[in-house]
Amino acid sequence: MVKFMNKIPAGTFLVPMLLSALVYTIWPSLFSSIGGVTEAFLGGSGTNFIIGLICFCSGIGINVNTLGKLFKRHGVLLLVKLVLCIALGLGFIALFGQSGIWGISALAFIVAICSMNPALYVSIVSDFGDEVDKAAIGLVGLFGIPAVPMLIYAVSGQGKIEWMPIISTILPLILGMILGNLDKDFSKIFGAGISVLLPILGWNIGQSMNLIEGLQSGIYGVILVVLFYILMSPLVLVDKKVLKNDGIAALSMNSVAGVSASFPAIVAQSNPDLAPYVTSATTQIVTVAIITILITPMLTRMLHKRTYQNDIK
Repeated sequence: MVKFMNKIPAGTFLVPMLLSALVYTIWPSLFSSIGGVTEAFLGGSGTNFIIGLICFCSGIGINVNTLGKLFKRHGVLLLVKLVLCIALGLGFIALFGQSGIWGISALAFIVAICSMNPALYVSIVSDFGDEVDKAAIGLVGLFGIPAVPMLIYAVSGQGKIEWMPIISTILPLILGMILGNLDKDFSKIFGAGISVLLPILGWNIGQSMNLIEGLQSGIYGVILVVLFYILMSPLVLVDKKVLKNDGIAALSMNSVAGVSASFPAIVAQSNPDLAPYVTSATTQIVTVAIITILITPMLTRMLHKRTYQNDIK
């Protein structure tokens, strides 16, 4: 089983997630009916804790001397992502209104393009990236919460932004970084934490993904997937042409998190006018999450093979 997972890009995360999603689709209340420790471990309720622990373990491995390199690459990429999201989101609302176009509402569009899957990202860069790429999960995690969609609606005058989710995402990383730099022996305790936690995280994330709901969005979800990859492609171009890197970290950022399916409802809480679009947006985001989680690792492996084919030989 492990050998099989290792043959698949990000397989130690992806395979448990798909198996879990299948179980959840067939019997969504299985672990909640059992309750207790089993529910906490396998039922999806511990997802935020696991992500926080991964951020902490990533921070343990960050040497303060590498922060400049971290922000020089990943800081630039995430800034480009932020600018793209704000410009595209506000532009979509201005051109098509909240009802959108091609069956895609502004709410679905904004949540999709603003999303990033920190779990898949760290799984991919664990296979194809370097230590600095892994350390960026705390920054990548800022796009794994609904902060940016809420920022866009706040800028458009139709909502407000909450700062505490942003702070709560960064704190575990900072705590880990402080401890790791105070005593290098902490890395001996937590150094293997990410590889251990990824399969567990994959399973827990799968406990929020209904495969049938993903199919229900039909062609609209597929259109949104195509738009997502096209509109987020500048990240890879900036990484390769401007920053002179291999583009792997940037491409690894181009996937939508399953938890993002909950964001339309969260954003609509501060803007009741969006309520009619929540259901369709949710099913479309599920579709985009499932497809990008499958495709992005394959695209990254292709890019890595093409970039380093001479080294492989």
